[in-house]
Amino acid sequence: MTPLPCKDPELRDLAIGEPELHDSSKGVGTGVRLIRSLGVGGMSSVFLARVDPQRRGDATHRYPDRMAVKIVKPGVSEDLAQEGVDARNLADREATVLRRLMAHQPPTDVVVGFYGQGDVLIELNGRIIELPWLALELVDGGPDGSSLAQRVLRAPGGCDPVRVHRLVRRIAEGVSLLHAEGVIHRDLKPENVLVTGPVGDETPKIADCGIARYEGATSTIPAFTREYAAPEQWLSRPGRSNALIGPWTDVHALAAVIWYLVAGESWCRGPGDRDFLMSGVRRSVREGCGLHPGFAGERAALDALDAALARGASPLLPEHLHALAPILVPKNTPWRCSSVEELMALVLPVLEDIEQSWRARAAHEGLASTVLRTARITDGALTVEPLAEIVPLLPIVSGEPPLPELTPHNIAFQADGRALACFGDRLVHLWDERHTAVPIPPEHVPALAATQHVVRLPFGGFALVGPEHIRMVRPGRVVNVPPPTRPDGRPVGAIVAAFGEAYAFGVVTADAGEGGPELWLFGSGSLWGEPIGLPGLDKVNAVASTPYGFLAVGSAAAGPRAYAVFASEFGQVSVYMRGLRDKSPLYAAVASADRVAWAATDRCVLALDRGNVTVEETAQPGRPVAMGLDPLGIPWLVTADAVMRRSTHGEAPGWRLFYEVDAGEPSLVGIGFSTSGARIVDALGGGALLRPMDVDVWQGK
Repeated sequence: MTPLPCKDPELRDLAIGEPELHDSSKGVGTGVRLIRSLGVGGMSSVFLARVDPQRRGDATHRYPDRMAVKIVKPGVSEDLAQEGVDARNLADREATVLRRLMAHQPPTDVVVGFYGQGDVLIELNGRIIELPWLALELVDGGPDGSSLAQRVLRAPGGCDPVRVHRLVRRIAEGVSLLHAEGVIHRDLKPENVLVTGPVGDETPKIADCGIARYEGATSTIPAFTREYAAPEQWLSRPGRSNALIGPWTDVHALAAVIWYLVAGESWCRGPGDRDFLMSGVRRSVREGCGLHPGFAGERAALDALDAALARGASPLLPEHLHALAPILVPKNTPWRCSSVEELMALVLPVLEDIEQSWRARAAHEGLASTVLRTARITDGALTVEPLAEIVPLLPIVSGEPPLPELTPHNIAFQADGRALACFGDRLVHLWDERHTAVPIPPEHVPALAATQHVVRLPFGGFALVGPEHIRMVRPGRVVNVPPPTRPDGRPVGAIVAAFGEAYAFGVVTADAGEGGPELWLFGSGSLWGEPIGLPGLDKVNAVASTPYGFLAVGSAAAGPRAYAVFASEFGQVSVYMRGLRDKSPLYAAVASADRVAWAATDRCVLALDRGNVTVEETAQPGRPVAMGLDPLGIPWLVTADAVMRRSTHGEAPGWRLFYEVDAGEPSLVGIGFSTSGARIVDALGGGALLRPMDVDVWQGK
């Protein structure tokens, strides 16, 4: 095969001309084209790649339209060879790790996805070199940044306690999943935690497992980042297995990452900071230059956090290992936590307390408890026809018996565009153009068949909710969650609605003689908090969460007309009175980053701004089935046969038609977003991918 020409040892110019990536080990082309360089790391160069639709075949059917291709750098390959290590070993390690995690159904969203691997011939200044490559999930964080390091640096005033708590949980989950598969990452740092989704709806993903150690590996690649590496990593030697490396090694790095996330800067001041690297002296998070005001004043809690992180990043190995490698440290240095779970048992209660204190303070002061995406002004491209490129998606064909039809509310999307859909008694995971059946243990099948709502969970995974059941679906497992109950035994109505978004999961129960439907918030400690009454509501059709509280919409108990109630998580409730009495019931709702929300009737959309209600005309009336915010913070509306996006061009805000179902085609049931576009799902699992004319603004540069 003809080598790809290249002059830069870092491979930055390899994508010039958008060459096809081939697999020299098999002697075939892949139909994958390198589009542009995304960046250069310590060991690899990463490229944006696309699959040529004319070349898509059996070898590339598993590849999405856009992905990342990582190629080991020539210099790294040569340096490894001098140490007696083949560069393919680096790629094989990462492929082995990610392949194990991809085997779970649904696959985890907190570790980057893996599609395939191969070798490519390049001609570097007259020399022919064969380098290994990996095809990976493209993690595009858009304008907010695609790594934890970028996002922390771009957080004005620091990361708030709500955001920190969620990110810490998800990052720890990713590391724990690796450990459960017998994998030690060994290079965890903010640059290797990629992030997708807009701020306020972000999902961290553990990346760059190239120097990971996994069960069955016979050697350790001696590479690490000093500012995050545990002391035992300094003892690794080429071609030898370091017996001191274990889960506690990643715990050290995880503690340093958490410190970075809270404090807004690195715990270690650099390679010369021996106090951090070797002596066990740990700065307080209060010294961080990027500490958010929500942490200020929480002195006792921050002292507890300092103590927990000092345990996590202690230079002193866990007690059962210290005798193998004694290290001189100051007196009273604590033993390091031996597992992620041990560290989280110390850290999470502290972060939860700080979060609750900040939420209460923010509510009292009329502040948003956390930051969400803010709407950006587009360049006017929405006035150009057509409004979007439409890529049809085929319905799911499952053989016999065929899938039952998908109903509204029974599909939910994660921030990266993955979705879980409940087709009757069968569960399907949707990702890009692929779909995979999710096996359900027999004891959960009756609940699956009775499911009426599928929602995402704020700490990963999905929830299946029916009138009498709640099941949480995480990678490879299904967990039963008891529905809300009262300590005194008074009755609780059946579950009639459920909601799950970036920072909240909850359900609404029917009126059981307690003064109307009740909203229950799920917590990590006591499961369910005190219910919040929703007076005046008869039927609750949708709940949208905001940085200030929750908006519940539906129909009024006094008659079949629109009704909306806003409730804070601390029980304060206000009812929208003006502008609703002459409107038909509300079927869907979505909230913006500030106090503005939108709720849809079958004839119009109502903009709800504090006590003001404004009517916004839609391009095509119809029964709403879903609403959502795109990465720019612009709301979309889906009816059974049309998709509309809010537009502010012209004299008054309105809703422009982007997609319409042809006569006889299945009805629409849901919408989700990623930086690739808006995915519209119909009752058969097909639909379309809509790429608006401003989709480039959704993506990172």
